[in-house]
Amino acid sequence: MFKPLLIVFLVSAAAAVQASPPAELDAMRHALTRAAAAHDREGMATHMAFPLALDNYGSPPSVTRGAFLGSARYFTVIFGGGDEELLKCIASTPVTLQTDPKAFGGRTWLADCNGNEYFFALRGGGWRLVAYQNINE
Repeated sequence: MFKPLLIVFLVSAAAAVQASPPAELDAMRHALTRAAAAHDREGMATHMAFPLALDNYGSPPSVTRGAFLGSARYFTVIFGGGDEELLKCIASTPVTLQTDPKAFGGRTWLADCNGNEYFFALRGGGWRLVAYQNINE
């Protein structure tokens, strides 16, 4: 009788551990948004994985580092041109773990900012923004 309860408890505890975002992810999100608030595209790029996957109207399916740095359009599309409320959301909204590897963004942590979705994952030895999707379009 106690073994099934113990198994359920252990599975629930393991799921809870996996559902807690690491502190390093939050620190990176704050650094990313500080760079965005300063309109420092080079600084933002250090916190992004390229090619960055995109899913929004009028954009290609991904953007390279060179294209991001060379065109203010991507700063406007992805970060609202430095919109204060959007950056606050990116930095501090609770993130959820995406478990479907076939969904846009794959197995990543998602910050949903009013339909602007930011996907984060470990890449190149650190946490990075790996994809952006606008589900409002």
